[in-house]
Amino acid sequence: MIVPRHFEDLDVLHEHTLPPRSYYVPASHPIATSPWRREDSDRFHLLSGQWAFRHLPSIHELTEPFWEQGAPAGMAAADKSGEASPARLPEGFTTIQVPSTWQHLGYDHHQYTNVRYPIPFDPPHVPQDNPCGAYVRDFDYTPDPTAPSTYLTFEGVDSCFYVWLNGTYVGYSQVSHASAEFDVTELLRPGANRLAVLVLKWCDGTYLEDQDKFRTSGIFRDVYLLSRPAAVLFDYVTTTSLGPVVGTGLDAGPATALVRIQGAYRGGTVPTCVELVDHDGAVVAAGELEPFAGDDGYTHRARLTVEAPYLWSAEDPYLYTLVITTPDEVITDRVGIREVA
Repeated sequence: MIVPRHFEDLDVLHEHTLPPRSYYVPASHPIATSPWRREDSDRFHLLSGQWAFRHLPSIHELTEPFWEQGAPAGMAAADKSGEASPARLPEGFTTIQVPSTWQHLGYDHHQYTNVRYPIPFDPPHVPQDNPCGAYVRDFDYTPDPTAPSTYLTFEGVDSCFYVWLNGTYVGYSQVSHASAEFDVTELLRPGANRLAVLVLKWCDGTYLEDQDKFRTSGIFRDVYLLSRPAAVLFDYVTTTSLGPVVGTGLDAGPATALVRIQGAYRGGTVPTCVELVDHDGAVVAAGELEPFAGDDGYTHRARLTVEAPYLWSAEDPYLYTLVITTPDEVITDRVGIREVA
């Protein structure tokens, strides 16, 4: 086998991934908060689209390091929309759409499981014939002096995967329905780059992810690059609470939105401004993230007070816009204020 057996090693869940964080797509300026508008960000480089692909019935049949720089080209470099024109494919490769699952495209076979495991019960081991998919994508990269750090994000891969960039090993990850993020700043080159991914159908995590569903495999969610400043706010959590409730509870007193940071700056702490904006574009509350200790390990916080909050409900799902501004970067999110009693 030409890759390490992380897929059967209970001591390896991830290798070289960044810590998990809240979901957001940064930009150099505020952008729409809808998830469908994330491509409006000038810091977001989508790598989904047509990839070179080869399916093998067993990982043991993979005998050539397809990720090495000397291998033939995969797909021509893609633009930001993810479109790419075919190039000379590596031997044995065809093309596949990413995101997708290879069972839906004619490879392998569908398998439905309910109460039984989809593989013989022998944890942490998986079958010797462990199907795999080799993926290759060429893309162009243009450095941004204001955002010199670049992270590679996989939003969902089943069941585990290895990653190489420009022939160098990047890392490994499993947990199919969680994002995996890698810092690839030192591996990227101006101009042409090659991303290679090896996906396995089974891993030791299969025993924990087993559930009532069809078993499908592959890169089934988007892949993209995020370009970011050298020092950034990396992770945060927002909670809200109401003041005294008046009458029926449909009218509420002042509300508090608490934005907290749990030791999650990368590259150094940076000045951070936090604002809540209503549907009319008016700033209803603002503050600065400041150091704070003694709150479940969180290291910084900003307390924003909304004097006359518009409450979220299922019938009227009103959301404020949360704008977190640091030097050279803006994170835009949505926040609802409600109280359940």
